[in-house]
Amino acid sequence: MTRDLMKLPAIALLALAAACGGGDEQAASSDTAAQGTETAAAPAPATDASAPAPAPSTGSGTVHDVKMVTTQNGASGEFQPATVTVKRGDRIRWTMADGSAPHNVSFSLAQGNPAGFTPPADSPLYTQAGQTFEVPADWAPGTYNYVCMPHAGMGMRGTITVTE
Repeated sequence: MTRDLMKLPAIALLALAAACGGGDEQAASSDTAAQGTETAAAPAPATDASAPAPAPSTGSGTVHDVKMVTTQNGASGEFQPATVTVKRGDRIRWTMADGSAPHNVSFSLAQGNPAGFTPPADSPLYTQAGQTFEVPADWAPGTYNYVCMPHAGMGMRGTITVTE
């Protein structure tokens, strides 16, 4: 029995190593229930790494692009532009501008959204330039706020105004 107990730490380490393993592939996924889509970043072209190809859009309406930009050497960030006005039915696409700090889009943690608003699921934390998150602006006319969870306390906030 003592010999079996001495094997437990080794078995636990093997299990931990197996759980942490994995390939280098980055999978694209979608969350249709939350009405948000994310796209894995494609390798940036060697000629212009600062301009990733836009992610494909589904649905109708205009696509409005917002960049998630790292500032203060990774200590903070900002959405560019921070305020966007869209028509109901348009789409908003957030693109990770660089990979120097993780960013995401969260409506659920933002303050001041209209009563009865069911926010889309928060995006995952993005760490690579070119990764995108897209949601349809199928909400009632009004003003909707969102934040980057890691940088909300440093002022990384955005606003979407939906019109008819």
